[in-house]
Amino acid sequence: MSAGKQLLRVDVVSDIMCPWCWVGKRKLEEAMELSKGKYDFRVRWQPFLLRPEMPEEGFQKPPATPGNPRVGVHLKSAGQKVGIDFTGKCDVYPRTVLAHTLMEYAGEEEDGVRQNQLQEIIFRGYFTDGLAPNMENLLKMAEEAGLNVEAAKKFISDKSNQKKAFDRAIYWASQTVSGVPTFYMNGQKTFSGAQEKEAFLKMFDWAASKHANGTLFIPPAHI
Repeated sequence: MSAGKQLLRVDVVSDIMCPWCWVGKRKLEEAMELSKGKYDFRVRWQPFLLRPEMPEEGFQKPPATPGNPRVGVHLKSAGQKVGIDFTGKCDVYPRTVLAHTLMEYAGEEEDGVRQNQLQEIIFRGYFTDGLAPNMENLLKMAEEAGLNVEAAKKFISDKSNQKKAFDRAIYWASQTVSGVPTFYMNGQKTFSGAQEKEAFLKMFDWAASKHANGTLFIPPAHI
């Protein structure tokens, strides 16, 4: 932590298949850039499953047509405003447990310093490059993020680690998180959705003044 700066702990409850979670990430980072003279930030990602009953192979997407595009005008525009290219290239709605398991691994390694970067890579892979978050693609993403690929493969191949990631995602659904992204700051729930940077700036100051030493509480069974 930099001298004279207060540390803000930001936890984002998110699902890899949620496009607004990527938009929200970019808006969070815009606000962080504006506040870098005042705060240091530690961003962690918490798992959520928009479709917990999704089968292992996912669901095939219908073909894109002029009347039924995979990326609507509103989402396309929102993405462009924050430098995101939503393409709709991926042909499946994926099951995201394996991706969350990799994110959990990244959160444990090197005090989680690569987790936020990995999240960006996974979002880009799925939403822009059209890469389903399967084992092969996830390991390439892990390598791009600078993670140990063999250790990552061992971790995410372990069914017990997959179950932990799944259970943790279900835990967040039990904590009145019904929509993602949901942002916690210094352990306090703030808001959901891809809010504008002004909302983040306001909540940074609120969390820093009212909950300066707060941390996110997760029951031991879900750690």
